[in-house]
Amino acid sequence: MPDRAVHYSILLAGGLSSRMGEDKAELKIAGESFYQRALKLLKSVHSELILVSGRESQADAIPVPDIIPHAGPPGGLYSCLEYLRGMGKLDDSPLLLIPLDMPLLHKEALMVLLEGVQEQEACHFDGEVLPCVVRASENLRRHVEGLFAESYKPGGKRSMRAILNFCNSKALGKSLFSVEVFKNINTYQDYISMIPD
Repeated sequence: MPDRAVHYSILLAGGLSSRMGEDKAELKIAGESFYQRALKLLKSVHSELILVSGRESQADAIPVPDIIPHAGPPGGLYSCLEYLRGMGKLDDSPLLLIPLDMPLLHKEALMVLLEGVQEQEACHFDGEVLPCVVRASENLRRHVEGLFAESYKPGGKRSMRAILNFCNSKALGKSLFSVEVFKNINTYQDYISMIPD
């Protein structure tokens, strides 16, 4: 097992923002874009590597193009696992995944996940799929590769929920956190309702 202080992160940023009608990455809260907030959050938990799935990145993060376009978070995970394999980093380190469109996530929630995965293969919050932590392993890479070899159609076995089940992910309690922390911003109405008056 590697040093438990070492972990990698993925910012899942390859969505089409079709329900929003504009690029969610550029939406702002408290003067920062969703994209800037997400990168800042991942830096705050001291990720050894920050991979940005499906989007050009800024400094201190590595852009990882989609191998399979429009395949959702599992497709982003697959592309990033392939990238880590090329770097020789499929070493069972924790791999933290966060979505771009959850702008109220904070460091405390991510630290709970990173601490919770120490004796686990994977973990997530009860009732949530993302954020989550899995292991950067060859076993997981082969599993996801096999799923996409069968079909590119999203959902079912190619959902993040199914992948977490494959990893025997442990559900962690989230009662200490406001429900707003885990709110996805999918539509303009979601966005407007989140902005303080």
